[in-house]
Amino acid sequence: MDNIPQAQKKYVLTDIMKKRKHQSSLNEERARQIKERILKKKQKTKDFIHPEKFVDKYRKQQTAYSYFKRKERKQNLETLDVKSIPINKTLLVVRIRGVKDISNKQQKILKEFRLNKVNTAVFVKTTVDIWKKLKLVENYLTYGLPTRQIINDLIVKRGHIMKEKEIIALKSNEIIEEYMSEKDIICVEDIVNTIANASENFDFVTKFLVPLKLNHPEGQLKSGKIKKPLTKQGEWGYREERINNLVENMI
Repeated sequence: MDNIPQAQKKYVLTDIMKKRKHQSSLNEERARQIKERILKKKQKTKDFIHPEKFVDKYRKQQTAYSYFKRKERKQNLETLDVKSIPINKTLLVVRIRGVKDISNKQQKILKEFRLNKVNTAVFVKTTVDIWKKLKLVENYLTYGLPTRQIINDLIVKRGHIMKEKEIIALKSNEIIEEYMSEKDIICVEDIVNTIANASENFDFVTKFLVPLKLNHPEGQLKSGKIKKPLTKQGEWGYREERINNLVENMI
């Protein structure tokens, strides 16, 4: 370029710089397009569900349904030992498993109990019908007989009521009196007494109460154990008074 006149040199350098800038813009645009294509491909792969997953889910649901039907037939064909059921006692029922492999009928029963989420709990008064329903879905639950102290701790620390689609924390006796005074229930102690004694206003109180949200207990309810019954060193099923030790770590 030494023999090229100065004015022409400037022109050539300017032209080279323009070409480089244009090429750089093209490279950036290509890189952007490639990145977009990669992202779209990943999204398509992510959205695509392999048929095997549908088959696997169906098999699990069928297995759960078969279990449900076996339990149902067993309870209908065999004479239920009513003496073994704690009739008219308060049970604390805790949901400990999800719904990945649940049958539709079992899911329906869980909704009746208002146990739609894991680590939620409700109080129920035991009848033969309630006991049968619990047995049909007990591989997703653990339940037992709560002490008065545990009932009190749950109401004070986790208690909420539902009124006109609004969830209200039981922060004071004034709230309780406002919504429950028609049944002469005006304080936390009245709620605890009603639930602990399974008295005549039990249904009224428990319908007002929102299912109790609990924490996952540290070192307990491990994934391998929640699929097994208590009788086989697992977690689900009826644990009588032992429910109190578990729930104490969940409050």
